[in-house]
Amino acid sequence: MTPLRVMLFVLAAGAAGVVLYGLFVETSTLKLPLIVSGLAVTAICLGILGFAMAGSAARMGESGRGGRALLTAFVGGLFVLAAAGSLAAAIVLGILAGAA
Repeated sequence: MTPLRVMLFVLAAGAAGVVLYGLFVETSTLKLPLIVSGLAVTAICLGILGFAMAGSAARMGESGRGGRALLTAFVGGLFVLAAAGSLAAAIVLGILAGAA
């Protein structure tokens, strides 16, 4: 695993922690912007990781490691799906924050 991927994993975990903090601990008026920014950062990190894993899966498949390539592609697809969900939630909550 490259240092960039490790950094992205740590950043995604930190952003998810910010979202959880905003959901369960924060009670001030900064709650919604905190959740929106955490979701946006999570979406960006997971999207980059997902597409990087797709490239890795293609390289693994070309080198003859089909099973590992399939697993990597599956996990990368899950990351991209989670990124799309996080981005959609961030957009909807951002619109709601702007309307209030």
